[in-house]
Amino acid sequence: MTTVIADDITGAAEIAGAALSHGLNTVLTVGCADCPVCADVWVIATDMRSGSEDDAVNTVRQIASCLKNTGGPIFKKTDSVLRGHVTAEINALTEALGISATMLLPQNPSRGRTIKDGIYYVNGVPIDRTPFRDDPEFPVRSASVCDILGGNVEMLTVDGMPNSGTGRHIYAAEATNSDEINLQLSKAGENYLLAGGVDFFNAFLKKEYPYTKNKHEKHGKITPKEYSIILCGSTQSESIAGTLFARRSGTYETTVPHDVFNGAPADSWLASLPALYLRHKSLAINVGRRENAGPAIAARLRHVMAEAARQTAAAHTPDLLIIEGGATAYATISRLELNSFILTHEYAPGIVGMTNGTTEIILKPGSYSWGELL
Repeated sequence: MTTVIADDITGAAEIAGAALSHGLNTVLTVGCADCPVCADVWVIATDMRSGSEDDAVNTVRQIASCLKNTGGPIFKKTDSVLRGHVTAEINALTEALGISATMLLPQNPSRGRTIKDGIYYVNGVPIDRTPFRDDPEFPVRSASVCDILGGNVEMLTVDGMPNSGTGRHIYAAEATNSDEINLQLSKAGENYLLAGGVDFFNAFLKKEYPYTKNKHEKHGKITPKEYSIILCGSTQSESIAGTLFARRSGTYETTVPHDVFNGAPADSWLASLPALYLRHKSLAINVGRRENAGPAIAARLRHVMAEAARQTAAAHTPDLLIIEGGATAYATISRLELNSFILTHEYAPGIVGMTNGTTEIILKPGSYSWGELL
C-alpha cells in the first residue's frame, strides 16, 4: 500500500483523485486513522500548511509513528508552488522514518508550472511576478527555488545526478515536461522519500502500478442539485454569479462584507445566511478578491467561512457542498465534523468529487481555475 501525507485537504483530494483515476482502491482520511484494509492508496489529509512550523513538524512526527509498520512507499504531497513548511516537514519525516534523501518535484508542467535553471515559473513568468507574490500567508519574494525552500536543498538539473555524500539531502528536481519528470524519478534511490505535486505522483503511480487501468472517466460540468452551498474561500476566487451553474441553479452569491473582512464581528452577517439559503436553495459565499491582509486575517476568515457553512447547513443538509481553497476546506470539514469520504470521481485534475452521507462534496485548490466546470 502506498501512503500519501498531504499538508492540506484539497491537495489530499487531488492526489486521491489521481489514484482513483489510475484504477486504484483509494481511501482518504482526515488525520491519521487506523490503517485501512484492502486499500492500494491511503491519503492522509492534514492542515499543516495553515499552522506554525512547530505544529507541522509535530504533526509529521505523529503520523510517522503511525506508519512505521504499514509497509509500502510513502509519498509526501507538497503544495505545487511550495507554500507551507515544506523543508521542515520533509526533514522531520525523513528523520522519523530513517530515510536518507528526498526527491522533491513540486511543479506541475501540465498546469504551466515549471522549474528550470533553479527558477520557478508559472506559465513562463517567474513566480515572484505572479499573484502568488500576494499570497496572504506565504507571499513569494523570490523565484529561486532554493530561496523559497531554504535549508538543506540542492537543485537537481535534468542532466545531473544526486551526489553520493552522507547526510540527509533534499534534491529539488528541475522539470518542464512529463519526460523530464520521468527522468528525474528514475534517479531516485530505493531509500528515497518522494515528495511533490500531482504530476510527480502520477509518474510514480505509472511506475509503481504499471498494470492498472483508468476506470473512472472525468466528468464534465458540475450538475446543480436541489440544495447547494458553495464556499469560495480563496482571495484568488472569482465570482461565480455569471456561470452556467449559477444560472441553472438560481444561485444567490454573497460576499464577506468589508468590515467583517477587516475584523468586525461576523455574527449579524452569519445570521442572515440561513434565510438566504432557504429562499434560494443555492447559496455561494465568497471571500472576494481582496489585497493581501496578512496571515492573521486569513486565519480568521477561514474560520468565519467554516462557521458560515455550519450555520447554513444546519438550516438544511446540502445535496452539494463545493469548497474552494484548502485551508477553508479543512476548517469547514472540521467544523461540520466530517472525517471520512468515499471518492467518486475527478471532475478535472485537482477538482475531486466525494461523498459523505447524502452530500456530494467537491474540493478545489484555490490556485486552480474552474475552467468550464461551472
